Amino acid sequence: MLLSVPELLKTESRSVVVRAQVRGGPVPAVILKHFRDDPVCGLDDLAGVDFLSRQELEFGPRLLASDVDARLFMLEDLGRGRSLEELLNGEDVRAATGGLISTARLTGQLHARTLGLQSEYELVRQALPPRPERVRVENARFLLDHEDRLLRWLAAVDAKAAPGLHEDLEDVARTLADPGPFLAFTHGDMAPSNVLFTPSGPRLLDFEYAGMRHALYDALMWLVTVPFPDELVARADITYRITLSSHCEAAQADSAWTRARATVALARTVNLFQWLHPRVLEEDREWAPGMSQRAALLHHLARCRALLAPTEGFTGLARTLESLEARLRERWTVPSFVWPALHELE
Repeated sequence: MLLSVPELLKTESRSVVVRAQVRGGPVPAVILKHFRDDPVCGLDDLAGVDFLSRQELEFGPRLLASDVDARLFMLEDLGRGRSLEELLNGEDVRAATGGLISTARLTGQLHARTLGLQSEYELVRQALPPRPERVRVENARFLLDHEDRLLRWLAAVDAKAAPGLHEDLEDVARTLADPGPFLAFTHGDMAPSNVLFTPSGPRLLDFEYAGMRHALYDALMWLVTVPFPDELVARADITYRITLSSHCEAAQADSAWTRARATVALARTVNLFQWLHPRVLEEDREWAPGMSQRAALLHHLARCRALLAPTEGFTGLARTLESLEARLRERWTVPSFVWPALHELE
């Protein structure tokens, strides 16, 4: 296989991604990915696309070849379609809303098709240099190991930790580590830029944070992390739930569903306070394009509160976050973020 001069697509601390045209080969072009500074993310990425390829599941690019020693792998080129982020930043509201709903359906299909395949995934991942621990255990451990960072925020705004906070964090962490019927293969970084719309339908890119964990971890994209109008969130949620329910009985039960959503929302909201330092109180910075750290914190708190409303339990953690939110809203007035394509829905 002869390759043309590569076209640089992305370069960052973790990896370099290029496209190369193929001369006289079975495919017109391929994607080459070289992971550099973070071998765990690079190997998780490789394991993710390898696992999906072995299962013949077309949710991302097919793996064509790899060289672990060189930290290099070759992927199918999915082409130059538009990303969900590009649709949301455009002017076509129908394309943007349809793109999100298609993403929710694709995510539900990914999880429905990979429920119960943890052994098959582990065979692929453990054949590579092993990671320190499973990603879901890593997520749970981080939540508990950095409880002090949440307490630091409470102290900074003179808010109080409600009784039962630690016990609720332990409850959330246990579910992250052992999701039970919701254990599925997850993409792990469901940003709108990682969803590509191709002639064959939507596909997922960049599996650097992939692994077997709570399925609704991926649903956090529309439930909590990315701002969308409430009506659109509800549509994405029901689309995802119906799709997942075809293989997951727990998703059919309202009580199990609302608790699952609340659990992952609590984990992600606490994580955000663990990732960001209280210096945000003095200086606001960009969190994502068009959205500041303060806006992200307030958005997470509001969405988490909404997802907690229909469920029981987590009283200590819920009251603690409500107290924190009240203190922050006293300090900050932050404009809501609206995607350009969705202005008419607000």
